[in-house]
Amino acid sequence: MPTVEREPGEDVYTPAEAERILARTGKPITERRIRQMLQAGELEGYRDGSGRWHVLQSEVHRLRDERPREQERLPGAPESGSELLEVVRALEREIGRLEGRLELEEQTESTLREERDRLAAELEAERAERRRLAERLEAERDRPRRGFWSRLFGG
Repeated sequence: MPTVEREPGEDVYTPAEAERILARTGKPITERRIRQMLQAGELEGYRDGSGRWHVLQSEVHRLRDERPREQERLPGAPESGSELLEVVRALEREIGRLEGRLELEEQTESTLREERDRLAAELEAERAERRRLAERLEAERDRPRRGFWSRLFGG
């Protein structure tokens, strides 16, 4: 297990501090992995009298600088300003098309709601008429029947 003598005045980090610093890079290293690297001699550091690891600041900064940050640029993304401007224009056209489509869908939805409400009112009116006719029919069935001659002569 290699240990490194600490240079006078050189700062050190704990593995947890090193992890926090390296977390800002595109590919962070865990505290556990830092300890493994220290034990394997891949990182320069030392153990103090209580057995705690310390990583030299220069080593953490070297690791940080070696690990490339993830780029936000997508593969195939435009590189020049004119290409970027064309992409922006295309996106603006797409937004306009989608806004027009949204407006048409809102109008269609409004029309369908109005038609639904009209049909619901018409259905309710038909049901009311059906109830009224059913009641009239029931009343006619309950009324005693008079014969032809009594209806003719009012008797």
